[in-house]
Amino acid sequence: MNTKSLEKTPWPTVLSFLLPGFTGFVLFVFLPMLSTFLISFTNYSGGPNWKIVGIDNYLTIAKDKHFLQSMVVTFKFVVIGVSLQIIMGLLFALILNRNFFGQTFFRSLFFMPNVLSSVGISLAFSLIFHPTKGIANQMLEFVGLPDSPWLTDPSTALLTIIMVVLWMSFGYYMIIFLGGLQSINPSLYEAADIDGANGVQKFFRVTLPMLSPTMFFALTMCIINSFKVFDQVFMMTGGTDGGGPAGSTNVVVYDIYQNSFRNFRFGYASAESLILLLIILIITVIQFNNQKKWVTYDI
Repeated sequence: MNTKSLEKTPWPTVLSFLLPGFTGFVLFVFLPMLSTFLISFTNYSGGPNWKIVGIDNYLTIAKDKHFLQSMVVTFKFVVIGVSLQIIMGLLFALILNRNFFGQTFFRSLFFMPNVLSSVGISLAFSLIFHPTKGIANQMLEFVGLPDSPWLTDPSTALLTIIMVVLWMSFGYYMIIFLGGLQSINPSLYEAADIDGANGVQKFFRVTLPMLSPTMFFALTMCIINSFKVFDQVFMMTGGTDGGGPAGSTNVVVYDIYQNSFRNFRFGYASAESLILLLIILIITVIQFNNQKKWVTYDI
């Protein structure tokens, strides 16, 4: 490769290649974020009569029991959902990393829900979990078990949505873990065999440490995606008037949607969005700062 030709590439040529991506970033990322930040300090509601209110929106949020409840619901969803998605993804990756007939078919089968429309899947599961006509309760009756309220009871609505998200998403993390498992040096397992390690010892002493960078990436992405959950809550628990029975599925993103597009409190909703962004940023920074304690990059 001729490096001299690269050094002499004129700046207009370089900028012409960078311009499309940079333009998209400015139009669809930077400007919307800047607008959200500025609007969060106003009482803007879509009309011409608005004014700057300073930090009043943030002070109101700090005392808003509805927002605080949505934050609690969101953290419940994140803790339970992330744990199940990571565990299921790793479990199925370990199973499908073995050589057996139909291996490729099952990999594709479990990954397929991840590429389907979340709206379509949510509508389908809304019918499946219908309290009187759904096939889920019909199957429970067939085996002699009592019906479940699924999406119509505060104690089960959030867990039902978590199950749907788990079914949709764990295949994505399964593929990520499969890539990590296949990148582990086989000589490490050979050395463990020579030392007399059993399967459990090899898993905890070889597989998990070598898989820790992949685990770190999957965990980070799963947490961010879980904080952003919206489609399933919107489609399965009432649409614009939803949020689940007694607000049991009213996650923060859905609360932002209601305040902006139902109540037309764009300034207040923008402040909520920035608080959610700050929470995700803090958690991500903590993860990156603590990765040295458990992530192994050495082979």
